[in-house]
Amino acid sequence: MASFGTKVDTYTEGESPDVLGAIFLAVDKNGKKTVSHATGRSGLDTDTGPLTEDSVLRLASCTKLLTTLTALRLVQSNTLTLDDPSIIEQHLPELCSQPVFTSEAGQPLTYEDQKSRPTLRMLLTHSSGVGYDMIDPRLQSWRKERGEKQLTLVGPASEAFGVPLLFQPGKGWAYGGGLDLAGLLIERVTGRSLGEVLRTEVCDIVGCDARIGFSETHLGGSEPVQVVTKQGAGFKKWPVTRTKHELGGGAAFSSPANYTRILQDLVSPTPKLLGDDMLRQLFAPQFADSSEALSALRDSAPVFASMTGALTGGLSADAFNHALGGLLITRGDKAGTMAWGGAFNSIWFANRERGVAGFFGASMFPFANREAGEMFGVFVEEVWGGMGEV
Repeated sequence: MASFGTKVDTYTEGESPDVLGAIFLAVDKNGKKTVSHATGRSGLDTDTGPLTEDSVLRLASCTKLLTTLTALRLVQSNTLTLDDPSIIEQHLPELCSQPVFTSEAGQPLTYEDQKSRPTLRMLLTHSSGVGYDMIDPRLQSWRKERGEKQLTLVGPASEAFGVPLLFQPGKGWAYGGGLDLAGLLIERVTGRSLGEVLRTEVCDIVGCDARIGFSETHLGGSEPVQVVTKQGAGFKKWPVTRTKHELGGGAAFSSPANYTRILQDLVSPTPKLLGDDMLRQLFAPQFADSSEALSALRDSAPVFASMTGALTGGLSADAFNHALGGLLITRGDKAGTMAWGGAFNSIWFANRERGVAGFFGASMFPFANREAGEMFGVFVEEVWGGMGEV
Protein backbone atom coordinates (compact mmCIF):
# COMPACT_ATOMS: atom_id res chain seq x y z
CA MET A 1 0.00 0.00 0.00
CA ALA A 2 1.32 3.44 -0.94
CA SER A 3 2.52 5.56 1.96
CA PHE A 4 0.70 8.70 2.99
CA GLY A 5 3.50 10.88 1.59
CA THR A 6 3.41 9.09 -1.75
CA LYS A 7 -0.35 9.59 -2.00
CA VAL A 8 -0.35 13.34 -1.38
CA ASP A 9 2.92 14.12 -3.16
CA THR A 10 1.32 13.05 -6.44
CA TYR A 11 -0.60 16.34 -6.34
CA THR A 12 2.60 18.41 -6.52
CA GLU A 13 4.79 16.31 -8.79
CA GLY A 14 6.12 17.64 -12.09
CA GLU A 15 8.44 20.31 -13.34
CA SER A 16 5.90 23.11 -13.65
CA PRO A 17 6.31 25.99 -11.16
CA ASP A 18 2.52 25.94 -10.75
CA VAL A 19 2.67 23.75 -7.68
CA LEU A 20 -0.20 23.02 -5.34
CA GLY A 21 1.06 22.54 -1.79
CA ALA A 22 -0.19 21.66 1.67
CA ILE A 23 0.97 20.79 5.17
CA PHE A 24 -0.49 17.88 7.14
CA LEU A 25 -0.09 17.69 10.92
CA ALA A 26 -1.90 15.39 13.36
CA VAL A 27 -1.13 14.74 17.02
CA ASP A 28 -2.45 12.45 19.71
CA LYS A 29 -3.43 13.38 23.25
CA ASN A 30 0.15 12.93 24.46
CA GLY A 31 1.58 15.29 21.88
CA LYS A 32 3.03 12.62 19.60
CA LYS A 33 2.86 13.47 15.92
CA THR A 34 0.90 10.78 14.12
CA VAL A 35 1.10 12.52 10.75
CA SER A 36 3.74 15.07 9.79
CA HIS A 37 4.20 15.89 6.13
CA ALA A 38 4.52 18.86 3.80
CA THR A 39 4.41 18.92 0.04
CA GLY A 40 4.83 21.67 -2.54
CA ARG A 41 6.30 25.17 -2.40
CA SER A 42 5.36 28.43 -0.72
CA GLY A 43 4.66 30.29 -3.97
CA LEU A 44 4.55 30.11 -7.74
CA ASP A 45 7.92 31.74 -8.34
CA THR A 46 10.69 29.24 -8.97
CA ASP A 47 12.86 30.66 -6.19
CA THR A 48 10.29 30.12 -3.42
CA GLY A 49 11.16 27.55 -0.78
CA PRO A 50 9.35 24.36 0.15
CA LEU A 51 6.39 24.38 2.49
CA THR A 52 7.15 23.27 6.03
CA GLU A 53 5.37 23.02 9.38
CA ASP A 54 6.70 26.52 10.11
CA SER A 55 5.40 28.16 6.95
CA VAL A 56 3.02 31.01 7.79
CA LEU A 57 -0.50 30.71 6.38
CA ARG A 58 -3.43 33.11 6.19
CA LEU A 59 -5.95 31.39 8.42
CA ALA A 60 -9.13 33.06 7.16
CA SER A 61 -11.96 31.54 9.22
CA CYS A 62 -9.62 29.20 11.09
CA THR A 63 -8.99 32.43 13.04
CA LYS A 64 -12.36 31.91 14.74
CA LEU A 65 -11.13 29.14 17.05
CA LEU A 66 -8.29 31.35 18.29
CA THR A 67 -10.76 34.12 19.13
CA THR A 68 -13.07 31.64 20.86
CA LEU A 69 -10.28 30.29 23.06
CA THR A 70 -9.17 33.81 23.94
CA ALA A 71 -12.74 34.68 24.95
CA LEU A 72 -13.13 31.49 26.99
CA ARG A 73 -9.92 32.22 28.85
CA LEU A 74 -11.49 35.54 29.89
CA VAL A 75 -14.72 33.78 30.85
CA GLN A 76 -12.64 31.41 32.95
CA SER A 77 -11.07 34.37 34.77
CA ASN A 78 -14.50 36.02 35.25
CA THR A 79 -13.60 38.91 32.97
CA LEU A 80 -16.38 37.91 30.57
CA THR A 81 -19.49 35.74 30.88
CA LEU A 82 -21.14 33.59 28.26
CA ASP A 83 -24.77 34.37 28.99
CA ASP A 84 -25.04 37.86 30.49
CA PRO A 85 -26.41 40.20 27.80
CA SER A 86 -25.55 43.27 29.86
CA ILE A 87 -21.88 42.82 28.93
CA ILE A 88 -22.86 43.04 25.27
CA GLU A 89 -25.10 46.05 25.92
CA GLN A 90 -22.28 47.83 27.75
CA HIS A 91 -19.39 47.08 25.41
CA LEU A 92 -21.04 46.52 22.01
CA PRO A 93 -23.81 49.14 21.92
CA GLU A 94 -23.66 49.31 18.11
CA LEU A 95 -24.87 45.71 18.00
CA CYS A 96 -27.69 46.20 20.46
CA SER A 97 -29.03 49.28 18.70
CA GLN A 98 -29.69 47.45 15.43
CA PRO A 99 -33.14 46.33 14.27
CA VAL A 100 -33.97 42.84 13.00
CA PHE A 101 -34.99 42.08 9.41
CA THR A 102 -38.56 40.88 8.94
CA SER A 103 -38.43 40.85 5.13
CA GLU A 104 -37.18 38.01 2.94
CA ALA A 105 -34.46 38.33 0.33
CA GLY A 106 -35.66 40.22 -2.73
CA GLN A 107 -38.42 42.06 -0.86
CA PRO A 108 -38.40 45.70 0.30
CA LEU A 109 -36.50 45.83 3.57
CA THR A 110 -38.64 45.84 6.72
CA TYR A 111 -37.59 45.58 10.35
CA GLU A 112 -38.65 45.03 13.95
CA ASP A 113 -36.95 45.81 17.24
CA GLN A 114 -34.78 43.30 19.07
CA LYS A 115 -36.89 41.32 21.53
CA SER A 116 -33.85 40.13 23.48
CA ARG A 117 -30.14 40.91 23.54
CA PRO A 118 -27.29 38.84 22.09
CA THR A 119 -24.85 37.11 24.41
CA LEU A 120 -21.24 36.05 24.00
CA ARG A 121 -22.39 32.43 23.66
CA MET A 122 -24.54 33.48 20.70
CA LEU A 123 -21.64 35.36 19.10
CA LEU A 124 -19.44 32.26 19.37
CA THR A 125 -22.05 29.94 17.87
CA HIS A 126 -23.38 32.14 15.01
CA SER A 127 -26.79 32.32 16.67
CA SER A 128 -26.78 36.05 17.52
CA GLY A 129 -28.36 37.15 14.23
CA VAL A 130 -25.18 38.83 12.95
CA GLY A 131 -24.57 37.97 9.30
CA TYR A 132 -22.01 38.62 6.58
CA ASP A 133 -22.76 41.35 4.05
CA MET A 134 -20.87 39.32 1.44
CA ILE A 135 -23.39 36.45 1.88
CA ASP A 136 -26.83 37.77 2.84
CA PRO A 137 -28.65 39.67 0.05
CA ARG A 138 -30.63 41.75 2.57
CA LEU A 139 -27.41 43.11 4.04
CA GLN A 140 -26.16 43.79 0.53
CA SER A 141 -29.34 45.77 -0.17
CA TRP A 142 -28.98 47.59 3.14
CA ARG A 143 -25.42 48.61 2.23
CA LYS A 144 -26.51 49.69 -1.23
CA GLU A 145 -29.27 51.90 0.17
CA ARG A 146 -26.60 53.75 2.13
CA GLY A 147 -24.09 53.94 -0.70
CA GLU A 148 -21.70 51.73 1.29
CA LYS A 149 -19.31 49.00 0.22
CA GLN A 150 -19.23 45.55 1.76
CA LEU A 151 -17.06 45.60 4.88
CA THR A 152 -17.04 41.97 6.05
CA LEU A 153 -13.44 41.30 5.02
CA VAL A 154 -11.89 44.68 5.75
CA GLY A 155 -13.60 46.07 8.86
CA PRO A 156 -13.38 47.70 11.26
CA ALA A 157 -15.60 45.28 13.18
CA SER A 158 -17.77 48.02 14.68
CA GLU A 159 -18.78 49.17 11.19
CA ALA A 160 -18.62 45.84 9.39
CA PHE A 161 -20.96 44.12 11.85
CA GLY A 162 -22.95 46.95 13.38
CA VAL A 163 -25.72 46.01 10.95
CA PRO A 164 -29.34 44.79 11.15
CA LEU A 165 -29.71 41.27 12.51
CA LEU A 166 -30.90 38.46 10.27
CA PHE A 167 -33.13 37.03 13.02
CA GLN A 168 -33.93 37.60 16.67
CA PRO A 169 -30.95 36.73 18.94
CA GLY A 170 -30.87 33.02 19.69
CA LYS A 171 -33.66 32.21 17.22
CA GLY A 172 -31.62 30.99 14.27
CA TRP A 173 -28.20 30.23 12.84
CA ALA A 174 -26.32 32.12 10.14
CA TYR A 175 -22.64 32.15 9.37
CA GLY A 176 -21.48 35.67 10.05
CA GLY A 177 -19.47 38.17 12.04
CA GLY A 178 -20.11 36.94 15.58
CA LEU A 179 -16.45 36.12 16.17
CA ASP A 180 -15.37 39.50 14.80
CA LEU A 181 -17.62 41.14 17.38
CA ALA A 182 -16.34 38.77 20.07
CA GLY A 183 -12.84 39.96 19.19
CA LEU A 184 -13.97 43.58 19.48
CA LEU A 185 -15.58 42.75 22.84
CA ILE A 186 -12.26 41.31 24.05
CA GLU A 187 -10.45 44.49 23.03
CA ARG A 188 -12.92 46.82 24.72
CA VAL A 189 -13.09 44.84 27.95
CA THR A 190 -9.32 44.40 28.29
CA GLY A 191 -8.14 47.68 26.78
CA ARG A 192 -5.65 45.78 24.63
CA SER A 193 -5.55 44.64 21.02
CA LEU A 194 -6.96 41.23 20.20
CA GLY A 195 -3.52 40.08 19.07
CA GLU A 196 -1.96 41.04 22.38
CA VAL A 197 -4.60 39.18 24.36
CA LEU A 198 -4.34 36.14 22.08
CA ARG A 199 -0.59 36.08 22.66
CA THR A 200 -0.74 36.21 26.46
CA GLU A 201 -3.89 34.14 27.00
CA VAL A 202 -3.28 31.39 24.45
CA CYS A 203 -0.06 31.41 22.43
CA ASP A 204 2.49 31.91 25.21
CA ILE A 205 0.80 29.32 27.41
CA VAL A 206 1.16 26.48 24.89
CA GLY A 207 4.61 27.54 23.67
CA CYS A 208 3.88 29.10 20.27
CA ASP A 209 6.72 30.97 18.63
CA ALA A 210 6.38 34.32 16.82
CA ARG A 211 4.77 32.84 13.73
CA ILE A 212 1.19 33.43 14.82
CA GLY A 213 -0.78 36.66 15.14
CA PHE A 214 -2.63 39.36 13.25
CA SER A 215 0.09 41.46 11.64
CA GLU A 216 2.19 40.42 8.67
CA THR A 217 4.99 42.59 10.00
CA HIS A 218 5.24 40.76 13.33
CA LEU A 219 5.53 37.10 12.38
CA GLY A 220 9.11 36.41 13.28
CA GLY A 221 10.28 37.73 9.91
CA SER A 222 8.38 35.02 8.04
CA GLU A 223 6.68 35.89 4.77
CA PRO A 224 3.15 34.44 4.49
CA VAL A 225 2.66 31.69 1.95
CA GLN A 226 1.33 32.99 -1.34
CA VAL A 227 -2.39 32.43 -1.97
CA VAL A 228 -3.05 30.89 -5.38
CA THR A 229 -6.12 30.06 -7.43
CA LYS A 230 -6.65 27.50 -10.18
CA GLN A 231 -6.19 28.70 -13.75
CA GLY A 232 -6.58 26.03 -16.40
CA ALA A 233 -4.15 23.22 -15.65
CA GLY A 234 -2.07 25.41 -13.33
CA PHE A 235 -2.37 28.23 -10.82
CA LYS A 236 -2.03 32.00 -10.58
CA LYS A 237 -1.55 34.38 -7.67
CA TRP A 238 -4.72 35.41 -5.88
CA PRO A 239 -4.99 39.09 -4.84
CA VAL A 240 -5.73 38.77 -1.13
CA THR A 241 -8.04 41.32 0.47
CA ARG A 242 -5.96 43.02 3.15
CA THR A 243 -7.11 44.71 6.34
CA LYS A 244 -5.25 46.64 8.99
CA HIS A 245 -7.85 45.57 11.56
CA GLU A 246 -7.47 42.57 13.86
CA LEU A 247 -10.72 40.88 12.91
CA GLY A 248 -11.43 37.90 15.15
CA GLY A 249 -13.35 36.08 12.45
CA GLY A 250 -10.69 35.79 9.80
CA ALA A 251 -7.61 38.03 9.84
CA ALA A 252 -4.99 35.96 11.69
CA PHE A 253 -1.87 34.17 10.46
CA SER A 254 -0.23 31.06 11.85
CA SER A 255 2.18 28.29 11.06
CA PRO A 256 0.68 24.79 11.13
CA ALA A 257 3.13 23.93 13.92
CA ASN A 258 1.78 26.71 16.14
CA TYR A 259 -1.86 26.03 15.35
CA THR A 260 -1.39 22.34 16.14
CA ARG A 261 0.22 23.20 19.50
CA ILE A 262 -3.06 24.88 20.42
CA LEU A 263 -5.17 22.01 19.11
CA GLN A 264 -3.12 19.45 20.97
CA ASP A 265 -3.77 21.20 24.26
CA LEU A 266 -7.50 20.83 23.65
CA VAL A 267 -7.24 17.02 23.54
CA SER A 268 -4.48 16.66 26.15
CA PRO A 269 -5.21 14.85 29.44
CA THR A 270 -3.36 17.73 31.14
CA PRO A 271 -4.56 20.85 29.29
CA LYS A 272 -3.07 24.25 30.03
CA LEU A 273 -5.59 26.57 28.42
CA LEU A 274 -8.96 25.53 29.78
CA GLY A 275 -10.12 23.75 32.91
CA ASP A 276 -12.26 20.61 32.81
CA ASP A 277 -15.61 22.41 32.99
CA MET A 278 -14.72 24.89 30.27
CA LEU A 279 -13.37 22.13 28.04
CA ARG A 280 -16.62 20.23 28.42
CA GLN A 281 -18.50 23.36 27.40
CA LEU A 282 -16.15 23.93 24.46
CA PHE A 283 -16.97 20.52 22.96
CA ALA A 284 -20.61 20.30 24.10
CA PRO A 285 -23.55 20.64 21.67
CA GLN A 286 -24.96 24.14 22.15
CA PHE A 287 -28.36 23.83 20.48
CA ALA A 288 -31.32 21.91 21.88
CA ASP A 289 -32.91 19.33 19.59
CA SER A 290 -36.10 21.33 19.07
CA SER A 291 -34.44 24.74 18.78
CA GLU A 292 -34.74 27.13 15.86
CA ALA A 293 -30.97 27.51 15.93
CA LEU A 294 -30.33 23.79 15.39
CA SER A 295 -32.93 23.60 12.64
CA ALA A 296 -31.32 26.56 10.86
CA LEU A 297 -27.84 25.09 11.29
CA ARG A 298 -28.89 21.81 9.72
CA ASP A 299 -30.65 23.64 6.90
CA SER A 300 -27.30 25.34 6.25
CA ALA A 301 -25.40 22.06 5.77
CA PRO A 302 -24.08 23.13 2.32
CA VAL A 303 -22.34 26.09 3.97
CA PHE A 304 -20.22 24.01 6.29
CA ALA A 305 -19.87 20.94 4.05
CA SER A 306 -17.33 22.91 2.05
CA MET A 307 -15.59 24.10 5.22
CA THR A 308 -15.08 20.65 6.75
CA GLY A 309 -14.62 18.50 3.67
CA ALA A 310 -14.08 14.78 4.15
CA LEU A 311 -14.78 14.99 7.87
CA THR A 312 -18.48 15.49 7.21
CA GLY A 313 -18.84 13.99 3.76
CA GLY A 314 -21.65 11.45 3.57
CA LEU A 315 -23.22 12.50 6.87
CA SER A 316 -26.83 13.60 7.00
CA ALA A 317 -27.73 16.98 8.45
CA ASP A 318 -29.01 15.43 11.68
CA ALA A 319 -25.44 14.37 12.49
CA PHE A 320 -24.47 17.97 13.29
CA ASN A 321 -24.75 20.45 16.11
CA HIS A 322 -22.58 23.43 17.04
CA ALA A 323 -20.02 23.47 19.82
CA LEU A 324 -18.58 26.66 21.29
CA GLY A 325 -15.52 26.31 19.10
CA GLY A 326 -16.88 25.07 15.79
CA LEU A 327 -19.11 22.60 14.02
CA LEU A 328 -19.72 19.45 16.09
CA ILE A 329 -20.19 15.99 14.59
CA THR A 330 -22.58 14.01 16.80
CA ARG A 331 -22.95 10.71 14.93
CA GLY A 332 -20.80 8.16 13.13
CA ASP A 333 -17.18 7.16 13.64
CA LYS A 334 -16.14 10.81 14.02
CA ALA A 335 -18.73 11.68 16.67
CA GLY A 336 -17.34 14.16 19.17
CA THR A 337 -15.17 15.85 16.54
CA MET A 338 -15.19 19.65 16.49
CA ALA A 339 -13.95 21.24 13.28
CA TRP A 340 -13.98 24.23 10.96
CA GLY A 341 -12.16 25.52 7.91
CA GLY A 342 -11.11 28.70 6.19
CA ALA A 343 -11.51 30.26 2.76
CA PHE A 344 -7.96 29.37 1.74
CA ASN A 345 -8.61 25.65 2.28
CA SER A 346 -7.07 25.16 5.70
CA ILE A 347 -9.12 22.93 8.03
CA TRP A 348 -8.67 21.98 11.70
CA PHE A 349 -10.28 19.27 13.80
CA ALA A 350 -10.10 18.05 17.39
CA ASN A 351 -11.71 15.08 19.14
CA ARG A 352 -11.14 14.97 22.87
CA GLU A 353 -12.74 11.55 23.34
CA ARG A 354 -10.49 9.97 20.74
CA GLY A 355 -7.49 12.04 21.79
CA VAL A 356 -6.66 13.29 18.30
CA ALA A 357 -6.30 16.67 16.63
CA GLY A 358 -5.10 17.79 13.25
CA PHE A 359 -4.50 20.70 10.91
CA PHE A 360 -4.50 20.67 7.13
CA GLY A 361 -2.75 23.82 5.96
CA ALA A 362 -3.22 25.13 2.44
CA SER A 363 -3.16 28.47 0.67
CA MET A 364 -5.58 28.21 -2.23
CA PHE A 365 -8.75 30.04 -3.22
CA PRO A 366 -11.65 29.47 -3.51
CA PHE A 367 -12.42 27.07 -0.70
CA ALA A 368 -13.62 23.59 -1.62
CA ASN A 369 -10.86 23.44 -4.24
CA ARG A 370 -11.05 19.91 -5.67
CA GLU A 371 -7.38 19.03 -5.28
CA ALA A 372 -7.25 20.42 -1.75
CA GLY A 373 -10.38 18.47 -0.87
CA GLU A 374 -8.89 15.25 -2.19
CA MET A 375 -5.66 15.75 -0.25
CA PHE A 376 -7.61 16.49 2.92
CA GLY A 377 -9.61 13.31 2.32
CA VAL A 378 -6.40 11.27 2.24
CA PHE A 379 -5.33 13.00 5.46
CA VAL A 380 -8.60 12.15 7.22
CA GLU A 381 -8.32 8.52 6.13
CA GLU A 382 -4.78 8.37 7.47
CA VAL A 383 -5.66 9.88 10.84
CA TRP A 384 -8.77 7.81 11.43
CA GLY A 385 -7.15 4.69 10.04
CA GLY A 386 -4.42 5.00 12.65
CA MET A 387 -1.65 4.42 10.11
CA GLY A 388 0.18 7.74 10.35
CA GLU A 389 3.89 7.69 10.93
CA VAL A 390 6.25 10.61 11.40
